[in-house]
Amino acid sequence: MGRTFSNSLLLLLLLSGMLWPQETTVRRSFTFRSEALRTAIDSLMRWYGVPIVFLERDVAGRWVVAGCTDCAFDRALASVLSDQGLRATRIGGQIVIRAGEEAPAGATLAGTIVDSLSGDPLQGAVVILRTDENDAPQRWATTGASGFFSLRDVPEGTHRLQVRRVGYEPFRAAVTIDDRSEMVQEFRLLARELMQPHVTVEGRRSAFGAADGISRGVFIRSAPSDQHQYFLEGARIYHPVHFGGLASAFNGDALRDVQSVAGGVPPYYGGRIGGVMDLSLRTGSRDAVKGSVEIGSLGSGLVVDGPLTGSTTFVLSGRQRYPDLLSRFSYPNEVPSDLHALEGLFKVERMMGDHQRLSVSGYVSRDAMDRAVDGGPARRLENALRWKNAAASVRWHGVADRALLFSANMSFSAYDLSANHRSFGGGGASAFHASAASVQDLSLRAHAEYFYDRYHTMLGGVDVVRHGLAGTIDPFTSQLVAASLDGPAPWELSVYLQDQWRLTPSIQAEVGARATSFVAGDGASSSVDPRFSLMLTLDDDRRITGSISAVTQYLHPYRHSGLFLFYPSIFFYPTDRRIPPQTSLHGALGYEQTSRDDRYRLALETYGRVTRDLHEFAADSTRTSAATLADALLLGEGTSVGMEVTVDKRTGDLTGTLRYGFSWTTNRFAALNGGRPFQPRFDRRHEVYAAVTYALTPSWTLGALALVSSNHVPLVGAVTSEARTAGTEGAILTGADARYAEPFDLNGGRLPGFQRIELRASYAFALLDRTVEASLRMLNGYGLVDPFRWRLLASSDPRAQWAITYEPPPLLPLYPSLHVRVRF
Repeated sequence: MGRTFSNSLLLLLLLSGMLWPQETTVRRSFTFRSEALRTAIDSLMRWYGVPIVFLERDVAGRWVVAGCTDCAFDRALASVLSDQGLRATRIGGQIVIRAGEEAPAGATLAGTIVDSLSGDPLQGAVVILRTDENDAPQRWATTGASGFFSLRDVPEGTHRLQVRRVGYEPFRAAVTIDDRSEMVQEFRLLARELMQPHVTVEGRRSAFGAADGISRGVFIRSAPSDQHQYFLEGARIYHPVHFGGLASAFNGDALRDVQSVAGGVPPYYGGRIGGVMDLSLRTGSRDAVKGSVEIGSLGSGLVVDGPLTGSTTFVLSGRQRYPDLLSRFSYPNEVPSDLHALEGLFKVERMMGDHQRLSVSGYVSRDAMDRAVDGGPARRLENALRWKNAAASVRWHGVADRALLFSANMSFSAYDLSANHRSFGGGGASAFHASAASVQDLSLRAHAEYFYDRYHTMLGGVDVVRHGLAGTIDPFTSQLVAASLDGPAPWELSVYLQDQWRLTPSIQAEVGARATSFVAGDGASSSVDPRFSLMLTLDDDRRITGSISAVTQYLHPYRHSGLFLFYPSIFFYPTDRRIPPQTSLHGALGYEQTSRDDRYRLALETYGRVTRDLHEFAADSTRTSAATLADALLLGEGTSVGMEVTVDKRTGDLTGTLRYGFSWTTNRFAALNGGRPFQPRFDRRHEVYAAVTYALTPSWTLGALALVSSNHVPLVGAVTSEARTAGTEGAILTGADARYAEPFDLNGGRLPGFQRIELRASYAFALLDRTVEASLRMLNGYGLVDPFRWRLLASSDPRAQWAITYEPPPLLPLYPSLHVRVRF
């Protein structure tokens, strides 16, 4: 009955429209950006004077992104109805629009976006397809790590393709699309000179890409280095910094891309309540062997790349760091620590045809620190620390068809730490304390991306990791209890799924989840972490983003106030029957605007994070009942809120960045500080960062960098050693001897402020047909790496006989560092 009435009404409208006056000579230009189809049709009738008949149910819920320049009615109507699954029929003097049978599906345009010189796939490239140059976008996509994109249901014919990516010239071309088109096309972008800010300090976007990467740990959203997750070519790296967080552990010349995820963590990642840094090595040159050699005051390095065969390339990099040579300027009256670091990496990649790549990569790093401390007559402490990373991975990815992408990764990574201490007492007696810990991960990941239609792209995969933990920790090293890490290796199995859903042409949502099961020797835990993000595109240059992410962490770093300042994380311990996982919920809201030529960028973002079952250990020598880590573990909660404002100028002779960050982080434990909240040492209340580079001439380049963070105030509520001897509970306890006021706790006085200044001048010239670049850097004391001071404490408790403090060097003077690089 209802259908008969609808058809009768439609027929009546058709008959009445026969007498409608027509105007067919009108030409109009228009653009619809996420307009309701009903509204667009009404506009066409008003502009062109042509009656259009349709049923409400056929157009309800449909949106239009279309545009037309100087168009007659037929072309305008075709652009509005493009990809709507509707048919338009002319009956007499009017147009009838009906759903009827589905229109034939369009073709698929698929391709990869690569660097024109190296052939490296480019992540984050925006691909836009238009009917004409000035029309509104018909299809769009953003490339992933493989540089692949797929535009589904594209009407056959000739279209205008536009590709934009930061650091590259925009690509525009006319493409003809039909079912006989090449399966996957390759589009090459030409790189242009682009400022990459030295955000290495504090580990931001290009965290490991600066020339020397002097920092003080990697802090993302007020979370410390060991709470973040690091990947190099898909392999987990547990401590990718030198000298306890003061210098980067990767040569920026060998890196292709650094993806920093501070909030809105996609389901692809999981296992750390902090941020994520995913690094990729570049592809070697296909044309000839080339490279560079660098010799400098702080370190030396070598990078070589080139072809092995016609379809196989290699990259090889090695560096040695010796910052202790210049640290003597900071403390001329002391013997500085003996610091050394060595690192090497390689990558071999083969193009296998049909858009498939197979690569093998490896990485090693070694750090050593030796320091002897005298504490009075016949009292001495000798320290020898060694830590190292190693990783190897095999990666494959290929395009199955124009809508399906597969990738697989198998990797092995190892992290080892040894800490040896020999103490000499007043009577000449000595004691030796040795600790060692290691993590060995064997992981396998399979990942797929399916471009289902123009509205949905499905991503999913499986991630399996075997964590091999081993080691023995001496109480002298942990300053708490002895710990044995030997036991059955835990297994971590994760399954993740995500739908990239284009709700409207200007709104895209990413909805997904990551389900994880963690099986240890005496227990198992499981979780499902939902992930959601939303992006509202206002136009080509402005966008608003929001995200909510839940993360569960099963493998935990142990930290201590005495060791945390210099050591990497001493060791990692797993979740088990007595140790619960840590969980966090992170939300963010941001706005970003760029100029049309990507010259300028403005970004604002606010964030908040809540952490439950936060782990902490408190050194309290009055408690002797703690026999294991589980006995000494304290559980609490943490909150962090903050905002960041960043302004970049990314192209031209003068480039630079200016960033201000504010954060407010508090932790609360029932057994610490009387149960009151306190600020942890890694809270970064105020921070201002500025970097500028000016190309004075083709040969001369000048640069400056400054980072200033607010002084970290002492912890409110800490009690003195007299209170400790009285056995005060619910408070943070300080030094074991009344003569020492420095905190002997794990949440004590926060680090002082961080003020770094650097001036740089470089000159490039030709010598014997080689390009030579000489640079002079002027650094303040923060760039000379050894601000850590070891002290001996007079205490009968062996755990309280030593400590490390951080004494900030003065802002001035500046010390010179000379580097010479030869390219061949």
